[in-house]
Amino acid sequence: MKQLMLLLILILLLTSLPAAAVQLGEPTPVPVQGAYMSPIWRPDGQGLALAGPGYRGLYFTDLAGNASVISDASKAGWKFAWGPDGELAYRVQQEDGSGMALMVTGKDGSVKQVSPFLNEIYPATWDKDGLTYRSGDELITVDKDGNIKKVRSLSQGRGLLSKIASVSASLTLGHITGTTFAAFGSLLSSEEARQKAGKGVFVDPDNQIWVVDEKGNKKKLIDVAEEHGYFNPIESPDGKYAVSGLSGNLYVADPNGGEPVDLGVGSNPTWSPDGRYLIFQRSTDDGHNITSSDLWYCNADGTGMTQLTDTAGNETSPSWSPDGSSVAYVIDGVVYVAPVE
Repeated sequence: MKQLMLLLILILLLTSLPAAAVQLGEPTPVPVQGAYMSPIWRPDGQGLALAGPGYRGLYFTDLAGNASVISDASKAGWKFAWGPDGELAYRVQQEDGSGMALMVTGKDGSVKQVSPFLNEIYPATWDKDGLTYRSGDELITVDKDGNIKKVRSLSQGRGLLSKIASVSASLTLGHITGTTFAAFGSLLSSEEARQKAGKGVFVDPDNQIWVVDEKGNKKKLIDVAEEHGYFNPIESPDGKYAVSGLSGNLYVADPNGGEPVDLGVGSNPTWSPDGRYLIFQRSTDDGHNITSSDLWYCNADGTGMTQLTDTAGNETSPSWSPDGSSVAYVIDGVVYVAPVE
């Protein structure tokens, strides 16, 4: 019994010690030709999706530099999302700029259009129900083949008729596969279509971020004095959010309540796989271009703030690997991978 008590005390002491600071080892360039932005690891850790310059085009490369083109469309590289089985969801813009549609490229290279071309379509997210995107006042969930699973309203059904009109117009122009006017029509008369959005987080047109519970009740995720708006909520594996403010500061907010943590100036956060740590970039600019940028690390509660890089290059867009062993980032268009130590 005495030995057991001593063991428990030792475990308690070890778990109460502060976590060792993360450091990055020597970075290795990924030998892929071209200039890139926003590397994001595939869920199996076997490669990276990359955006082209100005977010035009979306690409995949393994760590040996064997690259393939996912899409060369305008804005395809802006806010793409990996699916659980290695699918990539992204948006493509019509060449005349009149609308955007959501596409999914499978791990086997197959491509499917899973939304109509719409005047307004926000970046999509994957969850247990499928792929959800927002357009106007609706959250529309489809499977990876584009079959509509549900339509939820952020305004108790207002705006759904205009959505159906948009879908109808797209159908007439022959821009749609996998989504049907009939499916939207059937949802219009259903109770589900008239309900508020289900549980989740969304950004409204006034740049406020809302948490919606299972009953459709909503509350602000974050509300900091003198911060006029927010964008890009990035969820951690344990349900917190890293949120960018319009001021340039980065915050950690908990949907379950509590005061948000102000991390100071920062952007492009990436969570560790266990949700305990963040790596992000701190940059300065001249109003047009980034003049300096380095990577920083901290605990989710804001403690342990540590500068990870300090070079003449501009380190941007960090992405923590799924197994936690590496971080990918960009230095002036070249993709690097550094071990986490």
